[in-house]
Amino acid sequence: MRALWTRQNRFSPISSIPPEILGAIFVHHAQQIRSLYSPDTPAFLSWLIVGHICRHWREVALGTPELWATPFLNSSQATEEMLLRSKMAPLNLRTGLRYCVVSVQSALVRIERLQEVSLSFFNDDIRHCIMEFLDNVSSRSAPKLRSLSLKQGYAQTPRIAIPISFPAPNLRSLQIRNFDISWTSSVLTGLTVLGIKKLSPECLPTLDELISVLRRMPALHTLELEDALPTLPPQTTSLPCTPRALNVQLPHLKRLLLAAKFLEVANVLARVELPDSTMLEVQLRCSASSSMNPNQEWNLSLPIISRALESCFKATPAKSRRVPRTLRLHTFIYDMLVQYSTVWNPSWVPDYFPDSQWTVVLYFDSPEISTAILSDLWRLVPFNNLEALYIEGFFTCWDGFWTDFLGHGAARNLANIYLQGTRRLFEDLFRSLRSQRHSLARSAVGCSQQGQIFAPALSHLALDGVEFDTSFWSFRRASDLFDVLVDRANEGRGLDHLTITRCTGITTHDVRLLREVVANLDWDEDDATG
Repeated sequence: MRALWTRQNRFSPISSIPPEILGAIFVHHAQQIRSLYSPDTPAFLSWLIVGHICRHWREVALGTPELWATPFLNSSQATEEMLLRSKMAPLNLRTGLRYCVVSVQSALVRIERLQEVSLSFFNDDIRHCIMEFLDNVSSRSAPKLRSLSLKQGYAQTPRIAIPISFPAPNLRSLQIRNFDISWTSSVLTGLTVLGIKKLSPECLPTLDELISVLRRMPALHTLELEDALPTLPPQTTSLPCTPRALNVQLPHLKRLLLAAKFLEVANVLARVELPDSTMLEVQLRCSASSSMNPNQEWNLSLPIISRALESCFKATPAKSRRVPRTLRLHTFIYDMLVQYSTVWNPSWVPDYFPDSQWTVVLYFDSPEISTAILSDLWRLVPFNNLEALYIEGFFTCWDGFWTDFLGHGAARNLANIYLQGTRRLFEDLFRSLRSQRHSLARSAVGCSQQGQIFAPALSHLALDGVEFDTSFWSFRRASDLFDVLVDRANEGRGLDHLTITRCTGITTHDVRLLREVVANLDWDEDDATG
């Protein structure tokens, strides 16, 4: 019966596919599966089902070495069998949270076949394997190695160091964490991806060493340096001024991540010329130094960081202009996250933002200067073309916050505001939205007076999780929002859409009144009290 099925399958149209093409299809399918699952889970091997369809497919699968060239390192038996079936195909090694030390060691000794090595570990159990592998490469050669990623979960002593001599002529991607490296190492040449995180202090580069390394990577498209930047002397009050003509050019850069102190980040950005590219993404993570005044440090860094970020929003070859249209401000207990995007989608809501859409991402870990940073954001990246603003979290607010934050009228095109924040932030928004004529809105004693209409293009407002107050002395009453919106409507600046979700202190009667002045109002009615 099995022989009859085999003969019948031979007449199937799919059986006419040449074995080499069918094998390439299997390899592509396996690659897709591996990209979806962690390398230590059984699902990582779910592509094996292709060998159980029929005898012909099994023969093709067994005769395709590339299909077996990513061994399952969580089982010594599976590793040995896949290494055998892969014959002399280039090997790709990847570990997850679980792995078999014997499997890793068995695969790493095949240096001449290694194409990709990606090892992440938290324990000491494979340290000796990695050290032996690095020693072998330094004394021999890894001619096929194109990608090397070594990431240790936490710093251990003694640190593992990448050898100065590292003969891997085709290496294009190097990513290390909690490893050390000499900045004169031959491995830092010709790379397209460089990621170094958590260097020990004695291995941090000088600025000249870092610039020299970058010059040896003209095709670099990804650069990530976290706690791996040149340090500055304590009490630094200025940065060296170098002619821009002497800066290192990175014409192909698509992703840049720098994480260090404010001045350390600015010190590097001052020596790097970023490309005017529609593909460039910049992520900066900055904290204040303990050895100098944080406000002074911010003021010194601001113009340099601002000039660098201009590359993200310059004119493109197609003569269009990439401008920041969406800004998201999210504050944590001590941190502040600022994200800029050149696009805006009305369907975007917090918790469902597409990460790929953010052109610039800034992390600030400096609560002592949060007021200065918030007041200067419009100087860091101009708000002239800003259309949508999302503010979430809790931070110190002050009288006139919105006017200062938006640059005293710089955000003339702002049409959408999403607010999830503190009472003071909510109250100051009401004060800022009020009309100069005060036809209905109460005067807010002690509030800064405005010289022009706040956010004249505002048409969509979303209030999420804010607290309305029924007290007469508060400027957070639902009736105050009604009066403010009536004033704006009378001046031709009325809202088209108002969304109220998870808010307290607002009643059905309040919402009924608001619907008289807003074309479209959405209310989740979770806290209807009247």
